[in-house]
Amino acid sequence: MQVTLYKGFENFIEASSYKSSLEKLMRYVIYLINENNLQPSDLEIKILGNHLMEMVNRAEKNEQLEPIDEEIFSNITQQSLKISQKIIDYIKENIGPLSASEKYVLSIHFENMQSK
Repeated sequence: MQVTLYKGFENFIEASSYKSSLEKLMRYVIYLINENNLQPSDLEIKILGNHLMEMVNRAEKNEQLEPIDEEIFSNITQQSLKISQKIIDYIKENIGPLSASEKYVLSIHFENMQSK
């Protein structure tokens, strides 16, 4: 999987304590964005990059988000949820555990990229 990093992601990698893990995750996320024909804006990339960095931090430190009410995410498309689940699975397999809440919070980024 050869993808070019978004310029907006580079600063997050540089600031991260887990540079290698974050860079690999970000490359995987870009692959999924391209595979799903999403066109994120510069602002969406920046916000997503920050979120991914925080997710890696939580996974590395074995910290968990609080449970959320999944009902408030009932309007999120299956496409956004599937992308998010793939990312959660990748993190669990390669970095560390995350809470079930992460999938829903992360899905908002991909939902916003679709609604243009």
